[in-house]
Amino acid sequence: MISRIFRSVFFMTILTLILGLGLSVFISSYLSLKQDSEKLRHYTQQLAHVLNESDAPDLRLLDTDIYRINIINSDGDVLYDSHMREETLENHSKRIEFIQAKQYGHSEVHRYSTTLGKRTVYYALKLADGRVLRASFTSDSIISLTRSLILHILLVFTLAVIVSVFLAKKLSASIVKPINNLNLNNPEENDCYDELKPLLNRIAEHQKRIKKLLRKVTASHVQLKTLTTRLSEGIVLLNKKGEILLLNNSAKAIFSKNTDDNGLIGKPLVFLSQNSVICSVYEKRSQLEFHKQNIELNGKYFSLIFNKIEDDSKLLGYVLLLVDITKERELQLQRQEFAANVSHELKTPLQSIIGRAELIENGIVKKDDLPVFGARIKHEGQTLLSMINDIMFLSRVESGVKAKKEKFNIRSVADTVVENLNEKALSKKITVLVNCPDNVIYFTKRYFYEILNNLIDNAIKYNKEEGRVDCTITVERDNIFIKVSDTGIGIPYEDSTRIFERFFTVDRSHSNRDSTGLGLTIVKHIVQECNGQIKVDSKLGEGTSFSLNLHI
Repeated sequence: MISRIFRSVFFMTILTLILGLGLSVFISSYLSLKQDSEKLRHYTQQLAHVLNESDAPDLRLLDTDIYRINIINSDGDVLYDSHMREETLENHSKRIEFIQAKQYGHSEVHRYSTTLGKRTVYYALKLADGRVLRASFTSDSIISLTRSLILHILLVFTLAVIVSVFLAKKLSASIVKPINNLNLNNPEENDCYDELKPLLNRIAEHQKRIKKLLRKVTASHVQLKTLTTRLSEGIVLLNKKGEILLLNNSAKAIFSKNTDDNGLIGKPLVFLSQNSVICSVYEKRSQLEFHKQNIELNGKYFSLIFNKIEDDSKLLGYVLLLVDITKERELQLQRQEFAANVSHELKTPLQSIIGRAELIENGIVKKDDLPVFGARIKHEGQTLLSMINDIMFLSRVESGVKAKKEKFNIRSVADTVVENLNEKALSKKITVLVNCPDNVIYFTKRYFYEILNNLIDNAIKYNKEEGRVDCTITVERDNIFIKVSDTGIGIPYEDSTRIFERFFTVDRSHSNRDSTGLGLTIVKHIVQECNGQIKVDSKLGEGTSFSLNLHI
């Protein structure tokens, strides 16, 4: 911009200088000609006055170096010439100044000689006796005058060019400086040229629109990023070239990418994983409208959903969604295992019941043995019923249905559990001691009962003869702390990680085969449902201690 202003100022200055010099020469020449013409007329009029008053003037007195004087008779013959011999001159009857002077009494004529570059001014007056007095002078024309002043003009022009360059630089810099110092962040606050105010106002309006749109875009981007960041599902957005535009933290975790977004944005999808399914989807992306498939990534299972993003049949990009189905898959496997275990565990007591019933039916059992067989059938039936009840209760807990809470006295429930298990404890001469406050809490009564019943029942089952079971229950704010310790057989180290599995028992020979293997599984699921924790501390041959807390 500075160079354009500089050129404009410089050339305008030079053009003005040239026009000024030319106009000055023209005006000077014009004024000089006008002044000389007036002097010529004045001199001629005075000379005519003298000639009209004198009868026989001495014509030699007319000689002068300034003007050329002629006296012409009425026929056009030159009677006198102050610069040349009269006989050498031609007849002037056809000269314009002579004709006009004869007709009008005076005449002024200008003649130019292009070859000599001279200009001649003639002024003629008609005398009283009919003769014509003509005076003239010759001067340089404008062109010749310019030629004679060419050195001076060039000098002035050179100086003017130097001054113009300097002034143009200074002027262009001073013009541009306020523009360069404009604060475009706040255009309306600038103190600048009035001519720029409409432009600055328009810039301010556009900035307001841009800021408004930018706020909307930023808000949308932040909202999208916030939503995708908090989603547990992995989301990857791709452009139509298959390059990553956005991926949330869940997707980074799934693909084990700890780099920031700048290290992933713009990379192809296969940069995240070389999994064969993902590579196949990436290669066939333009042909896939919708694709869903289960895949394994880093030891976990995901449901992969790949879809095109189109607007009016115009491809905008793609979206890849990864939903973690590891738990669902594990639950499915657990259900299958559970079904198999249930079938096996139910089969044993049923076979025992059916076998004894067949013996009784066929009359093989003696009459004295019938009570014993009936008792065994009853025991097996009770075991079967207990297992079915535990299975049904465990299914309800695992279903995620929130159990109903109620107010109850924890001491009363603890006493009920001990009373129900008293016969079993007496059979093994085991002492059960419960230290529990007499508090009323708001909790799921069935959960509290099942936990105490299963833990104390196991402590009795796997205890030694004349052993001891200690149960301590405390309530602190919104938490219940339960600890059940026994002096039993303990848990082998290799089995410590399996005790919460369905139908797993440490040693069936010590349980008289009356354990369903679901007690600790039920306890574990209740603790998880209540956002609690459970801890097991056991020494083989010395006893086991279960410590847990429940959030009420």
